[in-house]
Amino acid sequence: MNGKVALGVLLLMAGGLIYAASHHQQEAAQSSVPQEFRGEGTRLSHADGVSPHRRAHQQLAWLGPIESIHKDELTRRMHRVMDQVRQDVAAVQDPVGFECKEPAEVGPVPLLDAVDAWLDGFPDSRRDRTLTRNLYRAAEQGNWLARVQVYALLAERPARDSSTAYRTMQLMEWLQQHGIGALHGLVGEALTGRPRAGAARAITQSDLFAALHHSYPAQNKVGHELRRSGDPHLAAVGQKMMDCAAHALPAYARMFGAHDAPTAH
Repeated sequence: MNGKVALGVLLLMAGGLIYAASHHQQEAAQSSVPQEFRGEGTRLSHADGVSPHRRAHQQLAWLGPIESIHKDELTRRMHRVMDQVRQDVAAVQDPVGFECKEPAEVGPVPLLDAVDAWLDGFPDSRRDRTLTRNLYRAAEQGNWLARVQVYALLAERPARDSSTAYRTMQLMEWLQQHGIGALHGLVGEALTGRPRAGAARAITQSDLFAALHHSYPAQNKVGHELRRSGDPHLAAVGQKMMDCAAHALPAYARMFGAHDAPTAH
């Protein structure tokens, strides 16, 4: 596989799959590949005369200047990120060690209301310039949850040009270096394709890593499965994960709903 093709595949996998994972749209992820290659799908309005991609580059200046590098070097850096994701997922720990952290305990969350509004309005928020602008502003100020969503928005389609590919790679590197599990969810699953031994059938190693590293959608998914376990310790961890996810943000509370402990039989 040459560098250009490899880069396109990696960006499609890392972008499209994690985008679906972040918003509980796994079925959409399966059908998004042909649509993305056709160049279809939702795009931001051009009413202000600035293309969405140019606007994104302007709003991501906080990542630093865009270096001029050969596509093969860009591909090598992308492979390094993917290799590290695979290593992270392979070393995932037992879920019994799960520790719930609120967003502010994970990292900086300035303008958190902007992220909540973005998530609450999804998917229509992708067409709302005000919500999108506020999301980018939160990411610029260091909000880690906003950076997850900006990465998902930027990488949901294969990169159109080297600048978009470079920005996508920078965000992937930042998320991996800071241990943000949202990146590892379906990216890790696509790389390993193996469920964790002893875990519920629907849970993969990458799901578990993401849940243990502050991905609230992954916590809801993994927690839902663990709560069904016949092992009372795992069932308790599952309940804790679901509660953690539902209380992370008001938008997540509306997405996931309140979860009462299952009745003992």
